[in-house]
Amino acid sequence: MLDRRFHFTRISCFLTALVLLGFFSGCAPKIGLTLPVPSVPDVPSLQDSADTINRLRVHVGHFQDERLDSTMVTIDGRDVGSEGAVDSVVQEGFMRYFTDSGASVAVLDAPSIEGSVKEWSANVDPSFPTSTASAVAKLAVVVRDSRAHPIYRGTFTGEASIKHPMLGEEEVRRLLGQAMGSAIEAAVRDEEMIRQLRIGNLN
Repeated sequence: MLDRRFHFTRISCFLTALVLLGFFSGCAPKIGLTLPVPSVPDVPSLQDSADTINRLRVHVGHFQDERLDSTMVTIDGRDVGSEGAVDSVVQEGFMRYFTDSGASVAVLDAPSIEGSVKEWSANVDPSFPTSTASAVAKLAVVVRDSRAHPIYRGTFTGEASIKHPMLGEEEVRRLLGQAMGSAIEAAVRDEEMIRQLRIGNLN
């Protein structure tokens, strides 16, 4: 009798574990083997920096992808690679943020900003009743004068997080975009970098 009860208990525990595993797996975002690189969102708050950057001329150069690997999202231990051009997205983001801040993006005869993407990834923890996700982006930036001499170097980081009962691919991509947007915004707001760009405008 005791053996029969023990066997029944083991079966019940096993079935409960399967149900819980299926439940928590259902909470995980439905993301495939790769995730398209997200765009950088608009940041309306940059409008208040227009007086500082207004009429500044700057050339936005190339941003190399120097991440240690191509993993863009880790979901409960599973790695998801990135799909698309990270460098182009960051370059376009800088151009748009400078323009929105009142600067003039130039092709020639202006100090330039370039650099590399050191980190851009998100971690998702599917759980009940609310899943959590966090993202981080890190940029290394170099400012060069009109003769291509480096005059400033800086590192800027952006972070974002979210709690949501039903995280999906769209929410994760938006979170990644917010993290990169925060890193770019930190650079565009950096007083010393802007000061060097202004000095470059005078030469």
